[in-house]
Amino acid sequence: MNSDIREYAKLGLVHHMLYPECGNDPELHTQTLLDFIKRDDIETLDCCLPLDDAYASKLIQPIKECGKTVCFAIHFYPLRSIPLAAKTQVDGAQAWALIDDMINQAVSIGAEGFIFGSGIPSFLDAEEEDFAAFDAFCNTLCKKLAPHKITAMLEPFDTDIDKKFLYGPINDCVNLSERVGKNYDNFGLQLDMAHLPLMYEDFTSAIARSAPYLKRVHLGNCVLKDKTHPRWGDTHPPIGFKGGEIDIPELVTILRGLLDCGFLDKEDRGNLLIEMTPFPGKTVNETVTDNFDRLETAWRQL
Repeated sequence: MNSDIREYAKLGLVHHMLYPECGNDPELHTQTLLDFIKRDDIETLDCCLPLDDAYASKLIQPIKECGKTVCFAIHFYPLRSIPLAAKTQVDGAQAWALIDDMINQAVSIGAEGFIFGSGIPSFLDAEEEDFAAFDAFCNTLCKKLAPHKITAMLEPFDTDIDKKFLYGPINDCVNLSERVGKNYDNFGLQLDMAHLPLMYEDFTSAIARSAPYLKRVHLGNCVLKDKTHPRWGDTHPPIGFKGGEIDIPELVTILRGLLDCGFLDKEDRGNLLIEMTPFPGKTVNETVTDNFDRLETAWRQL
């Protein structure tokens, strides 16, 4: 492609992955996010607020006024401990106490999307009641988000390698989207390319099948083949990381699939974000420059 990829996509980054240590340091979370929203190389971003009201309050207005498309990610929700697919009143009350607070945070920063994973139990361990409970959760979430014009975006994860969540297989996520879509029009999928190898999914096929419900796309990487590698699993090393599954050739395949399905389009630019931790020994900015360069190289090869 001779044209600029930014003519077809709103490029973005994920704050809390580039600064993973911010989860334990609300002051660092706040300062890095205040700087992050000023970046002139992105049009969209994913973020969450620190678990400290005093620090979170400093971020609300600056994020809301940053001029970028913002999505709220439930990064701090304990998806491996408290099921969203709650089958008991106690589990449901715990889940909604946290989710309602996060909805309020998303509304406060003017978020257009609310990104969530399905959490436990694993797809392989689940029973029919678990899937029914998650359907109910998704419908209620959409109902709560609708008055604020926020779209609920389910992110598929692996079901038997690392996260081991309830919803991963693309066909099942599409079927869920169809069911919820009969009641609400503010539900869709955020497809993370770094998760697809961990889900045994083909890039081209997964993109094509999820296309009708595709709201947002993450680019990234994972280590799958070497189980002894310290970054094995869903740890989001940068694209091109040695031992990883995704580099420029895979980006070419991904971009072609996103073009073919209309997600990348001059008339309706899709939100395309890189989600990664920094390269070992490199700064955040060095890592971002490297990965945007790889993305542009892949784009030129189309």
